[in-house]
Amino acid sequence: MKKRNIATLEDVAELANVSVATVSRFINGKKIRPELVDRVKEAAEKLEYKPNSAARAVRGSQSGIIGMILPQLQDAYFSTLIEGATREALKHGKTIMVASSQGKKEIENQLIHQFSRSLIDGLIYTPVATGGNFVETNAFRNMPVIIAARNPSVYPGFVHMYQNTRKGGYLSTSYLLSLGHRRIAFFASFWEKICTPESILDILDSPGSGVYLSLDRFRGYLDALHEANLEYDPELMVICGYRSNTGAEATLELLSRCVDFDAVVTASDTVAGGAVRCLAQQGIEVPGDVSVIGFGNLPTSALFSPALTTVHYDMFALGQETVRGMNLLIEGSSVKNKELDVKLVLRGSTMKK
Repeated sequence: MKKRNIATLEDVAELANVSVATVSRFINGKKIRPELVDRVKEAAEKLEYKPNSAARAVRGSQSGIIGMILPQLQDAYFSTLIEGATREALKHGKTIMVASSQGKKEIENQLIHQFSRSLIDGLIYTPVATGGNFVETNAFRNMPVIIAARNPSVYPGFVHMYQNTRKGGYLSTSYLLSLGHRRIAFFASFWEKICTPESILDILDSPGSGVYLSLDRFRGYLDALHEANLEYDPELMVICGYRSNTGAEATLELLSRCVDFDAVVTASDTVAGGAVRCLAQQGIEVPGDVSVIGFGNLPTSALFSPALTTVHYDMFALGQETVRGMNLLIEGSSVKNKELDVKLVLRGSTMKK
C-alpha cells in the first residue's frame, strides 16, 4: 500500500479489503454489513483516519460547527455570551465559529452571506441595533437560526432566546419609587442615535423596535411610572451610548437642563459607573442626593464606589441556552422561544429618600 502522511478513505478501504463506498457509509453513520464493521473500524484506527469535515458536509453530514454573529466582541456582555455558548458546545462535541459585525449593517450582511455558504450546521445571530432594514430572511438559506438577545418581534417565525429586559426596567424604577423617589431620570443607550426624548414614545411600536434593548428597558420604566400615576417627562430622559464616558456626558446634559431629579435608571453598568463618577465630581453624593441603578450586573459593578445596585441578567446562561436550542434544531426537533428572567441586585448606590 502506498504510504501517505494523511490517511484517506481509499487507504482505509484498501487495508480493510472493502469498497470505498462501504467506508464512506460507515464514516457517515450509515449501516453496513455487520461482519464489515470491525474490519473498517480497525483499519481506520490503525491509520488514524480523521474524516474531513468539508467532505462530510458535502455528503449531507454535520460539520460540528455552529456559527455565531454578534454586534461586537469587546463588550463584556457579548464576551460572556460567547463563553457560555462555547462551553455548552464543547459538551456536545461542537465548536463555535464567532464573527463580529463591528456594529455595522454592511459587515453584518457580508458575514451572513458568508456563513450561509459555509459548512456551519446552524447560526446564532444577534442583529446590530442600528437603524435600517433587517437582513432578508432568505439570506439564511434555510439553515437553522436562533436570534439571541433580541425580543421575538425582530424576526417572527425564527426562534428567539432573550432576557426579560422590560421587567428589568420595571424592577429598577418601581424599586426607586418604593424608596420615595419621584423624579427619576432614564438614560437610554443606543449605538447610534435613533430618537430624541420627545420622539422616543413614537418609535416604541415601530417595526423592528425589538432590536433595541434600551427600548425594552424604557417600556419597563414607563410601566412603573404609570403604575404610580406619574407622567413621562422628556426633560428626565437623556439619549446616550453604552460607554462610561457617555454616562458622564449624559449626566452633565441632565444637570445642564436645571431640572430636579433624585434618581437615575441606566441601560448598562458602564453608563451607571460614568454617571456616579460625574455626579461625585459635581459634588452630588450617591446615594445621599441621587440614587443610581445600572443594568447587567457586570463583575466590576460590585467594585464601584459605592457598589452599584443593578439588574442581573445572565448572558452566560443565555449562551448555553442558545446552543442547547441549536442542537435541537439541527436534530430536526421543534424549539420554542425562551425568555430568561432577570432580578434586581441591591447594593450601595440606592437609598430611601
